[in-house]
Amino acid sequence: MTTMKTSNETRTAKELKQATQPSNSTPKTRKTRKWLKFVEFAVVGFATWLNPSAGFLIFLLKLYFQLLGLLQEEREQ
Repeated sequence: MTTMKTSNETRTAKELKQATQPSNSTPKTRKTRKWLKFVEFAVVGFATWLNPSAGFLIFLLKLYFQLLGLLQEEREQ
């Protein structure tokens, strides 16, 4: 077990890692993903309703939301 001495206290590496991470990060990320899915559904649905023959543009919209999701997951790690 490794210990690190900081500010007159001795803490383990695990304790330091837990101290730097917010305890409520998981529910926030789930909520954000759900909102992103909802916005994707609304935007793509509205675009399809406005112009159902714009297949390629709707595909690009879906791709855009997929990229947003991937970037968000990368930022959380």
